[in-house]
Amino acid sequence: MPTVEKICDALGVTMAQFFAGMDVPVSLSESQQEVLNIWNNLDEKEQNVVIQMLRGLQK
Repeated sequence: MPTVEKICDALGVTMAQFFAGMDVPVSLSESQQEVLNIWNNLDEKEQNVVIQMLRGLQK
């Protein structure tokens, strides 16, 4: 699964929503904003670890 799909899956958004750009207003809670800020500071390996952790929590 490509990285973008993993990101979308972890964030609970479709690829269309992910690529919608800044023209589409997005309403994020403070917690969601914090997650994205942290996510943006992780390298790819760390992001993959987070994705696996989130998937484990879903079950």
